[in-house]
Amino acid sequence: MKKLRRKIVLGVFISATVVFALTILIVSIALNADITHRADSMTELIIENNGAVPKKSEIDKMDEIHLYNYNEESPFRMRYFTVSYSKDNHVTANVEHIASIDEGKAVAMADIVKMHEHKTGEYGNYRYRVDDNRNMVVFVDYTYEYNAVDLLTVMLSLIAVIFIVMITVVFWFLSRRIVKPFEENSRMQKQFITDASHELKTPIAIISANAEVLAYKNGESEWLNNITTQVARISELVGELLTLNRLEEVDEISDIESVNLSELTEKACADFEEMFHSKNVQMNYDIQPDVTINGNTDQLKRLVSVLVENASKYTSENGELRVSLKKDLRYTSLSVYNTCKVDRDADYKHLFDRFYRPDSSRTSSTGGHGIGLSIAKRIAVLHGGSIEAVPSDEGLTFHVKLSNKLKIRHKKGVIDNGS
Repeated sequence: MKKLRRKIVLGVFISATVVFALTILIVSIALNADITHRADSMTELIIENNGAVPKKSEIDKMDEIHLYNYNEESPFRMRYFTVSYSKDNHVTANVEHIASIDEGKAVAMADIVKMHEHKTGEYGNYRYRVDDNRNMVVFVDYTYEYNAVDLLTVMLSLIAVIFIVMITVVFWFLSRRIVKPFEENSRMQKQFITDASHELKTPIAIISANAEVLAYKNGESEWLNNITTQVARISELVGELLTLNRLEEVDEISDIESVNLSELTEKACADFEEMFHSKNVQMNYDIQPDVTINGNTDQLKRLVSVLVENASKYTSENGELRVSLKKDLRYTSLSVYNTCKVDRDADYKHLFDRFYRPDSSRTSSTGGHGIGLSIAKRIAVLHGGSIEAVPSDEGLTFHVKLSNKLKIRHKKGVIDNGS
């Protein structure tokens, strides 16, 4: 349930981050757009007033210029300058209302923006407007307003970070109560599987013993053979359920040692070679020698056996088996490919779910129960890795990654890191 808690908290963290980020972005864009719109309205107003900011009382249609904060003090607060061009190419710069720009610089800026295609835009920290009818260029300084928006954005971002951290921390503690019903339900399910499996062992043993007695007294028959076969299948299924249940009860492996995975893989392939030969399957091995990793020997042996056995059951007649084992710095990779009928409509991600069968070829008649791949996935996860099934045109490949960073650990504690 720790993984479920982490996923819930991560989901809350990502959701809160996205919401705050979008909110800040929208606010910032809206405020900047409003400032730009008001600056353009102001440049238009100055041009209409022949290069000066009019008093509020002198404006006839105040509602049409969209300057909602315009008042009698605005002409004294406004920082702007104008450049006018007469018909005889005489240039006049009015820089009385700004201190940072002299006449020479004002004229140079006006000459540059007049060459632009757009009649309004930005030049540094200024919004400008070019009016060809009046041969005038107006620059308005809205640096203070833009800086105020930037400061507000930074402050909102800091507040958002604080709130996201607080929400994440609070939700981490609340997640215990949220996952508690799921944890209890999972515990009850596992307990039920364990209890039911143990309860089934006794009648299975009795049925098997009685079948053997009947066979001894009356001789073997088709019916007794069917009983014996099905009892063996049920016994195997119970054992697999108990194995999977035990694997799901732990979050880490308690007994880790150095394992020669090359030898395990070669042994598993040799154990099923007779089945492959009976189908006239071509076997190709690319097993890197002496690949050793730290892990649980029995579990790794089970993992490899499940994959090779699965291939032996579903490989098509005259098909092909390819087994590859390689090791790099971070992971040891095991791949098992076999030709088989592939259902393109099936979702092979669910192949590792209990009792899942993607197509009609994977039925109980092949001898499987739909539990082995679930066990393989759990073993891979416990060894810090992953497993996936990748279909192709002619077959199916199982890719397994196992971590090389597990530390050798026995029940009494850690011995060394074996990395």
